[in-house]
Amino acid sequence: MYVKISIISLFALLLVGGVSTQSMVFGDPAFNVPDKYSPESECSLPDEAITFSLDKDVYQLGDEIKISGQVIPAQSTNLADQSKHNVYVTFPYAKSIFITPSDDRTANAQSSSTYDSDNASSMEQTTSLSILDTTLRIDECGNFETSVKVIPLVFKNGFYVLNIKYQHAEVQTNVFVLDEEMQKGCFKANSFLSESGRCGDYKGDDSDVELSAAPMPEIILTSDKDEYLPGEKVKISGQIKNAIFNDTVELAIESSTASDNNQLNTESVALRGTEPIFTWKYEIPSGASGIGTYSIIANTHLDSVTKTFTVNDESIVTEFAAQKTTESPTLPVKKIIEKHNRITVSQVQISLDEKVSDEQTLLPRVIQGSLFTAARGDESSVNIQITTSAGDCVIGQDSGCAVNDSTRKPGSIYDQVQIDGKNYNVRYSGTDVRLEKFTIIPAESNTQIDMKNWSVSILKDDQPTKFYYKVSYVLLE
Repeated sequence: MYVKISIISLFALLLVGGVSTQSMVFGDPAFNVPDKYSPESECSLPDEAITFSLDKDVYQLGDEIKISGQVIPAQSTNLADQSKHNVYVTFPYAKSIFITPSDDRTANAQSSSTYDSDNASSMEQTTSLSILDTTLRIDECGNFETSVKVIPLVFKNGFYVLNIKYQHAEVQTNVFVLDEEMQKGCFKANSFLSESGRCGDYKGDDSDVELSAAPMPEIILTSDKDEYLPGEKVKISGQIKNAIFNDTVELAIESSTASDNNQLNTESVALRGTEPIFTWKYEIPSGASGIGTYSIIANTHLDSVTKTFTVNDESIVTEFAAQKTTESPTLPVKKIIEKHNRITVSQVQISLDEKVSDEQTLLPRVIQGSLFTAARGDESSVNIQITTSAGDCVIGQDSGCAVNDSTRKPGSIYDQVQIDGKNYNVRYSGTDVRLEKFTIIPAESNTQIDMKNWSVSILKDDQPTKFYYKVSYVLLE
């Protein structure tokens, strides 16, 4: 199992001396071998063509990257073929380099490895990664090991691809370099340039300059809105901040209401350059199937971020409650919205009944209301309270009320409240606003509001207010 840890968390662990663990990498065989156990020796061979491990998850400048592994030795009768004895270890390119104060923006040369020319690096380095290319000779059982020094100017903070090749088999893994001093733009290789201690000596001279660490890489993910209607297009944009990036971003849209696989759409975007940006568009399904909560997910080797948006407007829900009736030409869609405006009294009774239109019976589905406070500054002293005919407080400031504050939260705009044994979605703007709004709708689709009598209390002194409400009646199956 591969576990991804945020680079920000790893940076924090590094500062306090975190414990590192070994990682194992396997490669599928790309050639035929006889048996798992060679008859000519007592070697125990791996199941895969190449198996290797690293001694750490995170490296600092001056560390050694210790690599050990085993291959399945190739069987060949050609004595002149030396490739069966050799394993090739290279660092072909960097997936990302963190931008630091000393970043000189000079491009490194390509790797000298002949078999890796397609993946040669053009990331910004002071010294070519090709100086790290190593050829190792395996023993009779296919074992090999080596170590690579994390050299300043060759390595910077970031993720590097480690490639191991044997015959036609090839495997890769990421090597993560993160050094606190390097993040400040400071390392021993250039400390002679300044006797003032710019690289961390801090002798107390007047010319000392104490540098703070540069910001860590960050994935920015945004959408053009937080709420949408069915059928609309979501415009998604993002950026890899504080890094030179050379990899892909895996984008996905997931829905919490999807019936089977909740992953609706995916996209892989290749990015290259300094703080690159990316864009994507997703079209929300039209009709009732589009309503719900969605997550936008951006995955990279650096980290994974998620942003949510909703498609759940109460007016849309009302219209879709009768959507299926459009399939029958003899049962046209019917909806009646009963509105009551500019009510100035403090007590309002809302009574729900049936509506009949063209011999069709329409039932109450949604109650929506808003309270407008005329004078600025009076918002905090004017509030609304909604109770049922049974005396249960649904919205209000008393501790016994089901909803006291705004119901808007990341990924949701409703609170679910049980009223007389039935679940309702309640939306509330919260207090201390000039326009205090609420919506009450059954949580189950295609059902009516069973509670027929509601009481609205405007809690105020003599402040001028206006209360508006409307009830939507729809044709239900």
